[in-house]
Amino acid sequence: MVLWRMENYGIKININYLKNLSQQLERDLADIEKKAYESIGETFNLSSPKQLRDILFDRLALNRKKSRKTKTGYSTDQSVLEKLQGDHPLIDYILEHRTLSKLKSTYVDALPKLAEPKTARVHTDFNQTITSTGRLSSSNPNLQNIPIRSEFSRRIRQAFIPEDGYLLVSADYS
Repeated sequence: MVLWRMENYGIKININYLKNLSQQLERDLADIEKKAYESIGETFNLSSPKQLRDILFDRLALNRKKSRKTKTGYSTDQSVLEKLQGDHPLIDYILEHRTLSKLKSTYVDALPKLAEPKTARVHTDFNQTITSTGRLSSSNPNLQNIPIRSEFSRRIRQAFIPEDGYLLVSADYS
């Protein structure tokens, strides 16, 4: 009954705060793109694996041994970029751009669309029998996956707000 009430009640979000955060992320992403372009002296699509592969392994001649061969060429996935970190400033810009882009699309832009228009509440499903640890999990949307390490992910968490006279409490078995 408690989980059912939590699901029905939902959690309130500050939609205007998230819209402002989205605009800030847009500016930050544009700034990162500009720095990335300046670091190599040309523009390209930071989200294009093909263009990125050409720049990293052909133009900049970074160590291909840190990557792995795929059917379309060398990989530019997260694990490869982390191995290449420190080899060229462009790598840091790409990693930061990917992180902020994911936060923006997955949470900052998505959560307001999932909120009930009249109440500004997001209604998640709490699952009590899915995890092997016996802990609750959250889905549709998964509110437990919001990262906590970066400044922007902490700012996303600030969008969850209690009703007047209430508090939000975070608890874990540990």
